Amino acid sequence: MTVLWKMQKCSKFQSQSKILYKSIFCGIFTVLLVFSINLQVYGESNERIDISKYVDVDGYTFASDFAEVIQTDKLIFEIGKDSTVHVKHIIANDAWSPLEPKLIKTLPGKHSNLQITDQDGAYLRPMGFVGETFEESEYIIAGQKAAKAYDLVAEYDLENFLELSDDGLWSKHLVYPHDVMIYLDDEIEIVFANDRPVDVASAKGINCVGCDIRIEFFNESDPIIKKVVRNENKLEEVSNTGEEFTLEFMSNGEIEKLNFIDELNYLSFNVNKENQIFLVKIPLDLLLSPYYVYLTEYDQEILVESDQIRKSEYGQTETHANVSFRPGTEGVIHVVGSNEMEHEKLLAKLEKRMDKAVGEVNEPPSLTDGIKNDDELENDTKNLYEEWGDTNEDTNEDTNEDTIIFIIVVVIAIIIIGIIIKLKKN
Repeated sequence: MTVLWKMQKCSKFQSQSKILYKSIFCGIFTVLLVFSINLQVYGESNERIDISKYVDVDGYTFASDFAEVIQTDKLIFEIGKDSTVHVKHIIANDAWSPLEPKLIKTLPGKHSNLQITDQDGAYLRPMGFVGETFEESEYIIAGQKAAKAYDLVAEYDLENFLELSDDGLWSKHLVYPHDVMIYLDDEIEIVFANDRPVDVASAKGINCVGCDIRIEFFNESDPIIKKVVRNENKLEEVSNTGEEFTLEFMSNGEIEKLNFIDELNYLSFNVNKENQIFLVKIPLDLLLSPYYVYLTEYDQEILVESDQIRKSEYGQTETHANVSFRPGTEGVIHVVGSNEMEHEKLLAKLEKRMDKAVGEVNEPPSLTDGIKNDDELENDTKNLYEEWGDTNEDTNEDTNEDTIIFIIVVVIAIIIIGIIIKLKKN
């Protein structure tokens, strides 16, 4: 009986050990699978491409017929009011000799004007591409990178990148797993990043980290001017006399049937198409911020909470405030101003935020923290995007991928530990 009991106990222990090992193996496999999926980034490293047809570039003969594809660390887009953009691939760290070149994967499309330099602008040779012409090539041959401390910059022009709609709106959806920096021409003062206005009048551009962003801006920068009159008479009396105010609209559509009612602290106008962008500059003497924006049907007379739509406010001065929104359908937009108490409360919050921004280290504005701040101040003026270097904000509304992966890994680890404890108790 003693021997049989020991054999049964041993068999049971072996069975439990097998279960434990299988559980641990499954957990480790799952973690590796998650990370392998996440690491499939643009321009995968360790991939090797046959360059045997191009082994002699600029008089250099390469040591091998194959070259490694290296990962782009950062992309820079120089954007203007043109479908063609200037692209820069930044390669940091690492170094290699002219005899053992590396390959950089280009963005899809027609390329021209290839240059490869270090971060100081000194040309690096040899320089080439995989293909008969650079216009249609997929890979750049980067012949050398002499020092790890100096970044390599591979740059070229890319045609037909930006799209111009019939209503005068330039746009592009950028989705990249690494950092993207977007520089804009001086003539572009306002861009919309995922429908949110970004004032870049005195900024270098936008820094998008783990980038998923739709960039839009108007082809024409002249605002649509509308006049409203604050009547001296009572609400029920009709009059065109009184103080006149100027409203400035930026939009990719018409502004129709503008109506202002002073006693209701309110103005309205019609939206004649879907997803029309509005940016309105409102005198504070006319309507106090923060503003509440509603979208209703044409014949609706009563505003309800469910009609309120998302809006952004930025760049408030002593005389004006700016509010932007994008209704998804046609209808009537209603902009309702605040009372004096709400306005003073907002000014106090803005002053507090400005004091905080002054005390922070200057960094380019990034795009996830800004949305969080915007949601916290949904009913306040939203100074989301300041000058380059004044804030550290991000308009990407998606949760950071690294955080998600970390949570998944922690959950898997907890499950594995629980299994081990349970088997030990048994």
